[in-house]
Amino acid sequence: MPNGALAPTIETGPQTLPLSETGNHDGVTSKRSLRARLLTYLVLLDLVTLCTGMMAASWSYLGSIGHERLLMLLPLLLPVYYLTAIRQQAYRLAIVIHPSPSMRRACLSLLTAMLIVISITFVLKSSDSLSRGLALGGTLGSCVLLIIGRYYFARLAYAVLDGSPESEVVLIEDFDPPIGCTSYKIDLKTLNIVPNINDPAMLDRIGRLLHDTDRVILACRPGRRGVWAAALKGVGVNVEVLTPELDAIGAISTTRYHDIATTLIATGPLNAVDRVIKRLFDLTVALSTLILLSPLFLGLAILIKLDSPGPVLFVQDRIGKGNRMFRMFKFRSMRNDLLDHTASKLTTRNDARVTQVGRFIRKTSLDELPQMLNVLRGDMSIVGPRPHATGALAGKVLYWEVTSHYWSRHAVKPGLTGLAQVQGFRGNTETSDDLLNRVQADLAYLENWSIWRDIMLVLQTFRVLTHRNAF
Repeated sequence: MPNGALAPTIETGPQTLPLSETGNHDGVTSKRSLRARLLTYLVLLDLVTLCTGMMAASWSYLGSIGHERLLMLLPLLLPVYYLTAIRQQAYRLAIVIHPSPSMRRACLSLLTAMLIVISITFVLKSSDSLSRGLALGGTLGSCVLLIIGRYYFARLAYAVLDGSPESEVVLIEDFDPPIGCTSYKIDLKTLNIVPNINDPAMLDRIGRLLHDTDRVILACRPGRRGVWAAALKGVGVNVEVLTPELDAIGAISTTRYHDIATTLIATGPLNAVDRVIKRLFDLTVALSTLILLSPLFLGLAILIKLDSPGPVLFVQDRIGKGNRMFRMFKFRSMRNDLLDHTASKLTTRNDARVTQVGRFIRKTSLDELPQMLNVLRGDMSIVGPRPHATGALAGKVLYWEVTSHYWSRHAVKPGLTGLAQVQGFRGNTETSDDLLNRVQADLAYLENWSIWRDIMLVLQTFRVLTHRNAF
């Protein structure tokens, strides 16, 4: 570059930083050196933490901070802890910068390491040399110190690394960068860089430019992606292509079909093992409920028959898993001659269609109990998105006309209760927002399913069995 010429630049939001084409600009290289220093500090912090906790326990239980039993324990515990922590990813910076997972993995690593040490001493028949008070007290004390140390270290590391342990660069060619993008942005046309794979000098410039980068995001027009991909595959760093058009179809990842690239747009939220666990939970709860509450079922059936003529059960077609229809059971709460089988008319307060017994069972959610039979049949689950009738309206608009994401909630079996119900999104859907809140909660449930969450949602449901919107 001639003397006096302006250096090429990288844009970072409102700022413009100078860039040397060797790639050794401070904004990228600093993260690599920072990562190494931070990990070194964390290893030393854990060392001091464990030694302090164990020495405090030694002084408390054995009367000395340098007791021989402590001197026998530490040389065995420390390497086992570090190996366990590495396996638990307790030193992965993407985890370390967040307090909760960092503290949890560090404490789990210590507990695992202590159990391994105790097992080793037992197998070697040298357990007499291990003080139980030292092991227990040292583990508890060290866990407390690990929690404190890791918490403050995570906050410091997050601030120092600017929220990400990776250095990212966005390469831009005739393309608008994402709104809110805070990564380094390089305007390729300004630097006169083109993806010419027949020009070694040009490829050398690109390689030097990206040398100290961890992640490269390419933002260019679709027709230019192929030539840029050929030029960037050899830079030796992670390179991604910005494809905003895939957001429209909800792309998840890419895969292959007969050596042709495909875009994965949907997966079942539960694998085979999860489905078995959830089904066993459903059967256990449904059978237990039907047996324990059989007198209540009988009593409600008698009251319904005495209150108004017609069948005890109301059967209605609802949308189930995979958007397949099924027949859902409820205790009848309306006059038989005024039943709404499509759910196209919202129930109102003091609705003339609702019987006296119906008002009570709707208010207390007892009308939903027969759906335990749907659970036994396999049509429903205990926990899941609530099933809707095809004619259900949000105000005057059909549910699926409010949002295209509505159909995505049917990837699992519908449930008697769900995250939306626990969060208070119940009753009539008088506006589009009423439905959107429920769909959002249902999709959040699908994305974060676990059997423990199902159990917690069942327990939390007892708080919302009665609600003011039921009439």
